[in-house]
Amino acid sequence: MRILYPVSYLLANYNLFFHKEKEFIKKVKLLTGILPFDYRLYKQAFSHSSIVKNSKNNAIECNERLEYLGDSVLGMVIAEYLFKKYPNKDEGFLTEMRSKIVNRACLNEIALKLGFDSIIFFDYKVNSNPNPSIYGNALEAFIGAIFLDKGFFYAKNFIYKTIIQGHVDVSELEKTDHNYKSRLLEFVQKKKISSLSYEVINEENRGNHRIYTIGVKIGDKLIAQATDVKKKSAEQKASELALKILMNEHS
Repeated sequence: MRILYPVSYLLANYNLFFHKEKEFIKKVKLLTGILPFDYRLYKQAFSHSSIVKNSKNNAIECNERLEYLGDSVLGMVIAEYLFKKYPNKDEGFLTEMRSKIVNRACLNEIALKLGFDSIIFFDYKVNSNPNPSIYGNALEAFIGAIFLDKGFFYAKNFIYKTIIQGHVDVSELEKTDHNYKSRLLEFVQKKKISSLSYEVINEENRGNHRIYTIGVKIGDKLIAQATDVKKKSAEQKASELALKILMNEHS
């Protein structure tokens, strides 16, 4: 009995051994188990904006659009997984659990465990110590690449096997509280400390990103501040720092 393989499958195997980008294709397969059909999507997924900005090759495109797409696919798959896993939990619980799984620190850690730091294209001349978020961003972009290259069910399978089953302990996350804004508010109310507020200290464009610096104030006093490409993430970071400071002061 003859087995007929799709042209895309045959092409992917040909690329693995004979394409001029075969070393990159092998590395993607080795690190992630994904054999690309269209290797260019994965190359884009690993291309940070610093490379694109300083490249003379206008054909290179950074991973930000793929990151946007992958973020949406990841969020939907995680939402469905939690919806089925916790049939009796309300929307608030499900939203918080999803945030714990897809938060930047968690995705950065997973990407580093997968070895993304050895394959990402980043201009270290611009910044020798890049923000760890570039790895989590690349992971989301990689999911976007899988979605475009192989379809939703293949992307879903990757998320289930690699993220949920491979690197996330959902039961442990259920016990962990990463919402530092809520914890800070609870602490302030418990200790009857004067009014808590957040202030945007600075907003600026860096490359293709908008950077936010958020400060935490108790009354008129600035307690802590933090910076991130997402305003909510900056608030959480600043809240974590402020909580540590206030807990030390009131210990």
